[in-house]
Amino acid sequence: MTRGATRAALFAGGLAAVAALPLVGRAWRSGGEPRCALDGVALDASRRVRVVEDGGAERLLCCVACGDRWLAAAAEPVRAAFVADEATGAEVPAGEAWFVRSRVAAFPVCACFVHAFAREEDARRHAAAYGGEILDGKARPLRGRARRGARESARTRQGGKR
Repeated sequence: MTRGATRAALFAGGLAAVAALPLVGRAWRSGGEPRCALDGVALDASRRVRVVEDGGAERLLCCVACGDRWLAAAAEPVRAAFVADEATGAEVPAGEAWFVRSRVAAFPVCACFVHAFAREEDARRHAAAYGGEILDGKARPLRGRARRGARESARTRQGGKR
């Protein structure tokens, strides 16, 4: 093999290796811990958001902020959105959750300051302790393109204040 042919083969091999790196990285990470569908950050079970698309596909997101961005960019409405209750880690329909924006980061990696709670008492306690405010009405997160039934709780539809 001539010197020029060797260089060309090495160059082509190098290009192929660089082109394969993203595929190898994705395959390597896919077997590991769950990651945010939006930014790839490792999930914290006590802060995660789960979105169920109309087609049934589920997307896991690392925090309320990423969940909001995901819903805002969704091409179609989603069937449902769920959040982890910060007090217990239990999953709660987003339409039934209480959200608090406070001075304490809920998920520092994404600079998310919105906390989710299943119980009003926990949300109010957090708001009082950390200078937060209860988010209601149009300020509620995870409203995005979710269908009406997916983002509102039965209590809200029956006239209860949220």
